[in-house]
Amino acid sequence: MSEENKEINEISADEETVSKENASEEAVIEEIVSEENVSGETVDEEAASDENVSEEAVSNETSSAEPVIEETVSTNKIIGKSLSDLSPVRVVRYLLIFLTLLLCVGIWFRMKPANAPSNKPQETEDSAEVTPEPTPLPNELIDPASVTVLVNKTHSLPADYVPANLVTPYVLSISDVIQVSDLAADQLKAMVNAANESEVTLYLTSGYISYETQDDYFNDRAGMVGEAEANKVIAKAGYSEHQTGLAFDFSDNASGTATTTAFAETAAGKWLIEHAWEYGFVMRYPEGKEAVTGYSYQPWHFRYLGIEVAKAMHEIAPDLTMEEYYNVN
Repeated sequence: MSEENKEINEISADEETVSKENASEEAVIEEIVSEENVSGETVDEEAASDENVSEEAVSNETSSAEPVIEETVSTNKIIGKSLSDLSPVRVVRYLLIFLTLLLCVGIWFRMKPANAPSNKPQETEDSAEVTPEPTPLPNELIDPASVTVLVNKTHSLPADYVPANLVTPYVLSISDVIQVSDLAADQLKAMVNAANESEVTLYLTSGYISYETQDDYFNDRAGMVGEAEANKVIAKAGYSEHQTGLAFDFSDNASGTATTTAFAETAAGKWLIEHAWEYGFVMRYPEGKEAVTGYSYQPWHFRYLGIEVAKAMHEIAPDLTMEEYYNVN
């Protein structure tokens, strides 16, 4: 009997132990549930707080945007009203005002004093470009007494220059008073005689012409055709080769009326073109060389340069000019 009671007591003790353990577990479970409830409430509060903040931000943005929108709308209204007030008359008026201002500015710049200060840096001696001086012509081209003296539109003779030895050539001419330089007289006679032997008659129409007489010739011609046209066929006083006594005009008749380009087609003109260089003469103003000589084509006008120079020029080209031969302007 005592053993049964012992067992019963042991069973009772085990049941109490289990009961205590269950109670402890329930307490733990209640504590965990309580913590979860508290955490959930915290999360809900934070979510609610975030929602409130977001709503406030949206509200603030909407409030701040409203004045900007109102201001933009107001500006557009003003611009639209201003544009609608611009009638065509006002547009033209404003355009005229603008153009007038531009014109005034342009006039001011044109009337600006020439000595006004400039922003351009001044050139120093080292930086300034040095313009080379033209090469001086050799003495044989500038000495009035030289047989090869150059006389053209840019190289002149002194107004008082007169060749030292003027002679009458005693050849067929339209006047007994024609004189030439003694440097060319002998070769002139020889050339005229050679032409006669070839049954070609050459008449001398012009030789030496003084400065004063040349001035009269040019002024008379300019009075008839104008200075520009006269300048193509007649030299101004001081710029005429005739003043050297070394320039000659020819014709094929005693009247001297053949001083035209048609002279080149006459027997006399053709003979001179073919043989004049043999006696030291060259056609001074060939055809197609107007830009070089400054004068129109003159097949009747010849210049004495001496046999040596005339031959050298002819060997280069029959229509070579003095400017081209001596390489000067």
